[in-house]
Amino acid sequence: MISSIAHILVGVADMTPVRDLWCGLFGLEVAAERDGSDPELEAAWALPPGGIRSQLLLRTPGQQTGLLHFAEFAAPGEPVRAGAAATALCPKNIDINCNAIHERVAELEAAGLQFRSAVSEYEIDGMTVREVQMPVHDDINVVLIEVPDWDMRMTHQGYGGVTSFVVTVPDRQAEASFYQQLFAQDLLLKHRIAGPEIEAVVGLPRGAALDMCVLGDPENLFGRVELVAYEGIAGDNLHPRARPPATGSLGARFAVLDLECWLENVPAEHVTDHGVVNLLTGPRRLVSLHSPAGFYIEVMQL
Repeated sequence: MISSIAHILVGVADMTPVRDLWCGLFGLEVAAERDGSDPELEAAWALPPGGIRSQLLLRTPGQQTGLLHFAEFAAPGEPVRAGAAATALCPKNIDINCNAIHERVAELEAAGLQFRSAVSEYEIDGMTVREVQMPVHDDINVVLIEVPDWDMRMTHQGYGGVTSFVVTVPDRQAEASFYQQLFAQDLLLKHRIAGPEIEAVVGLPRGAALDMCVLGDPENLFGRVELVAYEGIAGDNLHPRARPPATGSLGARFAVLDLECWLENVPAEHVTDHGVVNLLTGPRRLVSLHSPAGFYIEVMQL
């Protein structure tokens, strides 16, 4: 069992800003790419023939998890997070770690990027964390994070990603149990934040709280799952929007060593079997399902 996310699925209207940001500024390398229609993946994603224009698989050099699978759609739909409130239930953030965060922010601002706020700094489980949120193409929210205590591989430009993929859900405990049972993920961090500060930062009503956890492989900083639930407020459920050809973050793909064995632990009625699909990493048997919150997940034979 591989407990980290292999690929994060992202729909885009145009691949140009993807190459400019993720390759040009962040320095991620191209692991694979494909131009033109992709009949097998189009069928798996319920797209019409010719629905995909191009694809790009990006990674921090040397990493095998936490890759980004971008698909440019011929007729792109509305971004998943278009008009979304901070508390909406949806694929929320893509976390990219960096070094010298203030220098990275200055470089990105010089390149024309904007940030939602100044860099914030806080302590969590004895670690100093610095972070800042940056809206990018297709209404994707990138969170730059610096954790000085982490020794991790980064690009020459000073970035490492994707470390965590953040999803907002109605029930953090139920969602966490799903990942632990199906993907043998460890609970790496659990934290509940309440009080005036978090109410102001997120825009929560008085008395509400943020309940979060991080799941994944304790030995691997790349491809972790971060689940966030807001207590005391019912956010709009946008998970049904996250279907191709919508743009923005759409879902996650896991890889398992023995897919047939893995399927024995999942009720058959919960899984769609797409057969063998010629993915960017090669022909793989592919199945899909949804988490309790409605988050879209694919599982492929490694």
